Amino acid sequence: MFRKPKSKKNLRKHEPAADDENESDTVGTSIKLEAVRELQESRVRHNGLNALECALGKELAAEFAAMDDDPFRQRGGGMLCLSEGRQAQMQAANIEAGIRDQFKKETFLRDENEEMRKYVQAELRKRKADVDVGDGEAPTAKVQSVEDKLLYKAAEKVRLFRSERNDELLSNQMLAGIPEVDLGVNARMSNIIETEKKKTDMLKEVIEKKRNLSEDALFRQDRAKDLSKNYVQHSIFYMESTTKLGQEDWRKKLDRGVDEARMTLTDADLSRGEASIHKL
Repeated sequence: MFRKPKSKKNLRKHEPAADDENESDTVGTSIKLEAVRELQESRVRHNGLNALECALGKELAAEFAAMDDDPFRQRGGGMLCLSEGRQAQMQAANIEAGIRDQFKKETFLRDENEEMRKYVQAELRKRKADVDVGDGEAPTAKVQSVEDKLLYKAAEKVRLFRSERNDELLSNQMLAGIPEVDLGVNARMSNIIETEKKKTDMLKEVIEKKRNLSEDALFRQDRAKDLSKNYVQHSIFYMESTTKLGQEDWRKKLDRGVDEARMTLTDADLSRGEASIHKL
């Protein structure tokens, strides 16, 4: 009898010693890597606060930085929150567009008004038979009186001295977008009346102030004159007893002659019982 050959079975054998060594090696390398990573992080230099963080704080600065990165909130969605600078730029763009539209409208109106003015002047010239414009018709002469001739000559002289037309105010007005509004004759008349009233009131106030100032000045001058008079009287009053002329004997003064001297009595002389005499 033949024996069947036995097939070798591939059996996986567990080697506990080798597995434990591998696990310990992996744990040791991971610990070393963590230590190296911590050491590198400790060596990193952190930046200080920037100008925005110093002004607003870290939280608000982070919000502003996020808004600058994604101002229209396309990443996270939500309500649109623009910064003041962005809002000002958008408003400025809208205002500029409105000014341009208004400027175009005003220029169209201005051109129409200019054409209308030229047309009216041409029609007036035709009626006055001064000049016939553009139709090729022969100019019709009209007999002018002496008064008309004088008026035309005066108008020509005035036209020479007339200042040139300045459109600066009109252009500024159109850029500002403020159209002119005709207030009418009544509003103009009332405005003129009010201005005249204000002028008269201001003139009255100025006249009253000047009158009060002049009265005060006159009062001060009179008061100064009165004080100076009193001061002069007092100085003369006490002069006789202080000067050498006043201390002289009155008999010597009488010897000078009646015409050259006059007698005056002062309080000091009266107290001494003498009369002081000085030259006229």
